[in-house]
Amino acid sequence: MNKKFALIALMLVLQLQAHPQKDGQKIVVPVLPKDLKISYPKSNPLKKALQPVPETAIFKMEGYYLWDPSVIKVGDTYHLFCSRWPAKDGMIGWKQSHVIRATSKSLFGPYQFQEVVLHPSNHPWATQAIHNPKVIKVGNKYLLYHLGIPQWKTGFAFADSIQGPWTPVDHPVIATNNPALLVRPDGRVYAVGKFKPKVFRDGKWDANMQAFEAAGILGPYTLVKDTLNRLPNNFELEDPTIWWANNQYNVICTDWEAKVTGVQKSVVYYTSKDGINYTLYSQIPAWSQTEPIPMKGGASLQVRGIERPQVFINEKGALTALLVSVHPATDVPTFIVIRPVKNFVPKNK
Repeated sequence: MNKKFALIALMLVLQLQAHPQKDGQKIVVPVLPKDLKISYPKSNPLKKALQPVPETAIFKMEGYYLWDPSVIKVGDTYHLFCSRWPAKDGMIGWKQSHVIRATSKSLFGPYQFQEVVLHPSNHPWATQAIHNPKVIKVGNKYLLYHLGIPQWKTGFAFADSIQGPWTPVDHPVIATNNPALLVRPDGRVYAVGKFKPKVFRDGKWDANMQAFEAAGILGPYTLVKDTLNRLPNNFELEDPTIWWANNQYNVICTDWEAKVTGVQKSVVYYTSKDGINYTLYSQIPAWSQTEPIPMKGGASLQVRGIERPQVFINEKGALTALLVSVHPATDVPTFIVIRPVKNFVPKNK
């Protein structure tokens, strides 16, 4: 590992271990520019749509860390893809992760492990780790796109069946490391992903958003507009997920350095009509680690952090679940939570 990636890994570990907003410390809400467009400055309808979590909607595997959930429904079965690595390796083990599949007859579980889907031991170029998987259907094929390490770029794998076998494309497809793809009805593709400017604005690693487009799923992917940050006010993000609703692009991600909400890596939401100019939905986080996760039945689950938000959109185009990776309050492996959402369809003011 070179010094650059070693430094990045160290920064990630330190950020995962220290959330300055927890343990009763007062949250300092940033003062945003008055001319910044915010759809809901005093409320957050998405937050209100979040529902308590059934016990069955928590997916754990003894002896493993789980991360990066993505769910697709095929027939009457829900297929959950996520990354996994041995618990003995700790959180830093994500850099040697592989992809698994679990299934359930309900979106909210329980999920049963089925198989290892992709592994670096037999991948043509992601020979260290296959991480951050997301699954979609493109035409009559299934696409699993992912971060490939050590190249730190996005790889694709295709299958005719959701049960595989999966055939990896023999080279990276997009030169970014955690994009979210939206395939339009005409086959054109729009994608958003983070990029790191060479010059830091605040002395820390900046995580801005670029947009890409391609005539077809295999690209080539070209930059939309310019190299500037697509997020307003130079906000920063991590782990975007995207869907189309209300005649607009909808992007959910995490607040990388708490510059929007005051809570590091809380779940935030942006919209765009043109894929170039984005609007902040609300300064109020939709979900954050400062709040216990409400469970169905009245109990609550204490957590140390939530990351990697992903959406599940039903057949009618409504957001019905928000998936996250969870750092538990105690030192046990991470796990997946699938939180019900009350049929959310955005309506901007």
